[in-house]
Amino acid sequence: MVDLWNSCSVERLPSGVRSRVWADGDRIVKQVVADQAAFERELIALRLAAHTGVVPRVLSADHAERTLVLEKLRSDPPREDWVVDYARGLARLHDATGPEHAGLLPRQVVPDPTPFLRFVRAMEVEIGGAEEELVFEDTGKFDLLHGDPCAGNDMYSPQGARFVDLENAALGDGLTEVVYVRIGFPTCATVTETPRELREAAEQAYFEERGFTAPLEDACLRWFVQGDALVQRAERDGTDHLARVVDEDWFWYSTTARGRLMYRARVVATFTETHPRVSALAARLLERMGQVWEPRPIGTVRTHVS
Repeated sequence: MVDLWNSCSVERLPSGVRSRVWADGDRIVKQVVADQAAFERELIALRLAAHTGVVPRVLSADHAERTLVLEKLRSDPPREDWVVDYARGLARLHDATGPEHAGLLPRQVVPDPTPFLRFVRAMEVEIGGAEEELVFEDTGKFDLLHGDPCAGNDMYSPQGARFVDLENAALGDGLTEVVYVRIGFPTCATVTETPRELREAAEQAYFEERGFTAPLEDACLRWFVQGDALVQRAERDGTDHLARVVDEDWFWYSTTARGRLMYRARVVATFTETHPRVSALAARLLERMGQVWEPRPIGTVRTHVS
């Protein structure tokens, strides 16, 4: 393992339960404690994205100790319009890979809407044929996904956004990550409602960088139905959290599980043109949740910094 203790400049940095991180001068030392697979995923993703300039350079790697020595990135406070750089940075990351990289990282998981439909019935809300619009398939894309593009995993400088902590990297459809700005950062501790003008500017920047446009509603629906997007990563253990939330609520950093669901339902209720049945279901569900649950406001200002 890298010998940190002979350096007078070493500083332990805050990190999640899945890793230990130190700053040592102009480098970052990260030990992945989750498992070997998480270490390998991050290392592979960092090397695949090295040419993009949106991830730190790998200076060395110790597989036995699951330790990475990385370039230390500049980290300025995010600007008010940080989501534009965020989206542009995601676009560059997503463009790092293609079909020729198949098999190097796991495929993105396709969500199963069955637990969500059970939740709707448990809330005594009519489904109204919405299940026909909740059929998800692998889109066949080979974008390099960060896996957890949350506040705290992004860093800013005059050159734009860069990303760290790619332990959950996968190959899949990048649209499911750029919609974090629209659907409220679903896997993140901090849920933020991005003002419409900024959200539209971020989405435009993403598509300009990638050179195409596409609808984003289906990508939002994939987060709407996921119970695992109600709990922090350590609790994504196969429990049906949508079944839990019918009878109990729990707080995760910025809001509660029910607050997250209510916000996502409010977003999906606007999809009247592209997904009329799911939109109507979301509106009915939102009305029902408002009757039996306490409303939870969602902030519009980022509170978590890298």
